[in-house]
Amino acid sequence: MGGKRQPTPDYEPMKKLGERQLAFAERQYAEMKPLAERVYGQQMAAQEQQMRQAQDYYDYQKNTFRPVEQGLVRDAERFSTEGYREQLAGQAAAAAGRAFGVQQEMGQRAMASRGVNPNSGAAMALQAQGNLGLAAQRANAMTGARTQAEQLGFARRMDVTGLGRNLAGASTAAYGGATSAGSAGMNTAMAPGSQYQQGMGQAGQTYGGILNNQTSQFNTGLNAQGEVIGSVAGAGIALLSDRRLKQNIELVGRDERTMLPLYEFEYINGSGRRFMGVMAQDVVESHPDMVFTMPDGFMAVNYAGLGIEMVEV
Repeated sequence: MGGKRQPTPDYEPMKKLGERQLAFAERQYAEMKPLAERVYGQQMAAQEQQMRQAQDYYDYQKNTFRPVEQGLVRDAERFSTEGYREQLAGQAAAAAGRAFGVQQEMGQRAMASRGVNPNSGAAMALQAQGNLGLAAQRANAMTGARTQAEQLGFARRMDVTGLGRNLAGASTAAYGGATSAGSAGMNTAMAPGSQYQQGMGQAGQTYGGILNNQTSQFNTGLNAQGEVIGSVAGAGIALLSDRRLKQNIELVGRDERTMLPLYEFEYINGSGRRFMGVMAQDVVESHPDMVFTMPDGFMAVNYAGLGIEMVEV
């Protein structure tokens, strides 16, 4: 693993961006919450007002309008009875009789003024003709009265069926408006929290996206370093030999010339290949001039200076 170790991901830009997003979401929530509470209060007040209005419509219809409507229904039904039609027919017949009596009396006075004997055949014939006219008038009057009563009853029933329909619709509309106002109020009350959750979600996406990107780059770099290890092993150059970078370490012997311990090991996050070499922590104690510290804090060993070769096993 020559030269320089693969740098770890830098999470600081990701952290700052996420913190800014969260801070903005919190500020937006703090600014929107009082406004949302105000709008929510107005919407709930509107709901209560429309509920009272709907109840008022219902009470008015039930207590004031419904008794009048029931009376009109009874009145309309009364016009449809046979007895009432006969009553009107009788009244029409009586009126026709009175009118005919007046007319007949006037006719008799006219004949008397002309000296016509009321018991003469001509007078009797005229009276019979008048009686037939009276009968016809009475029949026509009774028939017209019955027809008029029936039509009037039908018209009143039709009028009654339309009474109160708009009032019921107004009550229903008011209840619907109250329900809509309540639903809108709930949505308004939840809006700041929803915005805050969205802001947190955006911040989380920023965290996750940058983390995945940098982790992928880091792993790619580690895999590339594993390939470098294979190419530089045995080349007699300085290699990173810090124990902190290795795993599955096993002591296998000592170098006969320097008496340094020799180990078999794998590099952490490497390709899984095993190598044999020294540990920088051992070398620094007996040959400090063969060890130097890299900028990232890990130690490298000058294998060429020690006369030792790191080999893959």
